[in-house]
Amino acid sequence: MSEPPRRTEPRADAVRPEAAGHAPRPSGVGAAAAARGPASGAEKAAAGFVLLMAALGAMNAFAVDIVIPALGRIAEGFGIEGESKPQWAILAMFLGMACSQLCLGPVSDRFGRRPAIFVGMGIALAGGLLASLAPGFGWLVVARFLQGFGTGGLRVVSYAIMRDRFSGDEMARVVSLTNSVFVLMVFTAPVVGQVMVEFAHWRWVFAVTALQALGTTIWFALAQPETLAREARRPISPAAVARTFLDMLRIPAMLAAVIAIALVFGAFATFLGSAHAVLGGIYGLEWGLPLAFGCISACFGVVSFANSRLVMTIGAGPLTRRALAAWAISGFGGAAVSAWAFDGVPPLVPFMLWLGPTLALFGILFGNLLSMGLATMGDRAGSASSVLSASGTLCGVALGGLMAEIFDGTVVPLALIIGAAGAVGLVAVRWGKVA
Repeated sequence: MSEPPRRTEPRADAVRPEAAGHAPRPSGVGAAAAARGPASGAEKAAAGFVLLMAALGAMNAFAVDIVIPALGRIAEGFGIEGESKPQWAILAMFLGMACSQLCLGPVSDRFGRRPAIFVGMGIALAGGLLASLAPGFGWLVVARFLQGFGTGGLRVVSYAIMRDRFSGDEMARVVSLTNSVFVLMVFTAPVVGQVMVEFAHWRWVFAVTALQALGTTIWFALAQPETLAREARRPISPAAVARTFLDMLRIPAMLAAVIAIALVFGAFATFLGSAHAVLGGIYGLEWGLPLAFGCISACFGVVSFANSRLVMTIGAGPLTRRALAAWAISGFGGAAVSAWAFDGVPPLVPFMLWLGPTLALFGILFGNLLSMGLATMGDRAGSASSVLSASGTLCGVALGGLMAEIFDGTVVPLALIIGAAGAVGLVAVRWGKVA
């Protein structure tokens, strides 16, 4: 069971809302902090809390990754030809995630974190059941949209819960720890998917996601208390959400964080959407597909854990800038080497030696960018988290659709998208002077 929040002293270097151009208001996360004591690096996350937040965050990633080994069988089952159309079983989920992320954050600010989580879980459970029984591919896409709508909001609210209790570099550390555990959960998804495909039926892939939603709901209900006090809740107001969005656009650091998160998550989502076409189509991996994901997950876990330590000494800002620069160099360099030396298709081992460490930098980028983006939003962390996460997910749908159109049977388009995301993201955070 997660440890209840403790009263702590405010950090001397904490960013106050008025310092960021916002008048302090007795509502939302800020008012809850006033009742509990401000979020502080002095409070350490209990292991149970980290595990539960990782489980919530892994809901959408697990539901995406478990389907990747089954895309070929799904295409056969519905009589679909070509490599691009089956990817909509994944892209539809990202689209649902984006819509949910814009809704459940404000809902959690109004009714509390627990009710918002239960709503998301219920929708995810319904989507998983519908997907397992879908009579046609169109119904499957609709079901996956529902799954995305349910699970996408869970991740937003989990970030709001973490922001309720932590801030600044300590929040970045907690996010990195949850990402490290999250990787271990996500690693099992392609393995489970491959087992279902080989020894059962592809429909069981979606049934497993429904069971996961049910089990996580029970765990959350028993383990996690409400972190937003009743008197701190704020009414749902489209005008207030719009003001939050406009405030984010007016603050250079926030706008830079929105741009960078959109590109970083978009590039990562592009890989997930094209993984079957690249690893399965180009390299012919079947049982090797879970192993490939395992290698990437291991790299991701190591980098996330290292970030949880380094961020407390080096700081989230410097680490993020270096990771973005590394992404740009690795992406463009990988595209150039692949095109000129291997006609776009390098051998599997060199490709994985490039892909694993490159994607692992996501373990530094996403959590750090999110924590820096939320640092100045105070009592509007739920709504701000929604905008930040939705921007990334929408960019993922856009870049994933672009990848489906420009995919030419080589790894060059994927490498170019990663390089461009790193380069433009680095320009954005330097322009916005993100801390």
